[in-house]
Amino acid sequence: MKKAIVLISVMAAALLTGCNKQTAKSNLSSQSSSSSKIVRHETKSSSEAPRINIHKKYKGFKLATVPSQYRGTWYRGDPYSKRARKLVITEHTVNGDVTYQKVDPNLKLNRHSEKQNKKYSGNIVLIDTQGNSLKVRGFLDLASLDYQPGQFKNHDCLFLSYGTDPSVINGAIFMDKNVALKYRKYDFTKVKKNGSLSNPVDEE
Repeated sequence: MKKAIVLISVMAAALLTGCNKQTAKSNLSSQSSSSSKIVRHETKSSSEAPRINIHKKYKGFKLATVPSQYRGTWYRGDPYSKRARKLVITEHTVNGDVTYQKVDPNLKLNRHSEKQNKKYSGNIVLIDTQGNSLKVRGFLDLASLDYQPGQFKNHDCLFLSYGTDPSVINGAIFMDKNVALKYRKYDFTKVKKNGSLSNPVDEE
């Protein structure tokens, strides 16, 4: 009888040990599986990030250099949000778009051309820095965004114009995020191109 009890105890212990090993192995396997899933997911998302290639060539265009007074990290306030939007301008990019200039005057751009729409797709823009402004537009766009350096209430900024009338200031971007948020609801159409207020009453 004692031998039978001892034998049953040994067998039970062996079964429990086997179950524990199997459970541990199963847990390890599921952890490994979930880890590999996470790694694959992270790799996929990082590979989907747009890559900036300033060496890519387009016939009739050349890589353009953004003048130093426009470069930096800028912020623009949104009247409907308490978060400022960031704009990063570097030597050869505007917000991640590589900057080019058209050098072939005979090259005709046609926004209705399927071939050109395919050819000039991606993170690329045309810039023009004649005068005291930086004009930025897509290769096949008709309108430009116009950035002009200036000062607003003693803060360095870039005044922003867009639309059919480039003389109208539609907004301003600042290097100080807090300043951008402070004036997020300000009506910048009151400001003239030289940075002075068209309205003599200086509103806060």
